[in-house]
Amino acid sequence: MPYRMNPQQYESVLALSSADRSTHFVGKVADWQQLWGVKNEDGWLVPITPDELEYFPVWPHPEYAQKIVDEHFPGHHAVEITLDEFLSHWLPTFESDGVKVAVFPNKEWVFWVMEPKDLEQCLRDEPTLYE
Repeated sequence: MPYRMNPQQYESVLALSSADRSTHFVGKVADWQQLWGVKNEDGWLVPITPDELEYFPVWPHPEYAQKIVDEHFPGHHAVEITLDEFLSHWLPTFESDGVKVAVFPNKEWVFWVMEPKDLEQCLRDEPTLYE
């Protein structure tokens, strides 16, 4: 179950810079042990930029994922991915396939691009910051 979010929080977090949304993403995902990607009947959304950058978009809450993807890729729906699964399966697969991670796209589809290994390190390091 995702954390509770109110409309004011939704809007204020989306108004953050890509770097700040990325930091927010890492903190929430580390705390709640879950994140969201989107897919349709054909599979997971993995867009490719005009310069051939293949990326997998992720969000810290299903409401962000669903509302934002509805504007850009209608017909997709938010699907939960556990943090353990993301760290053990998804990120190593992205690394071997050359897929980047688009951390927390906003309404304008602007996001922070991360290498899978860098995002893995951030997610593993986050809980230790509070020990």
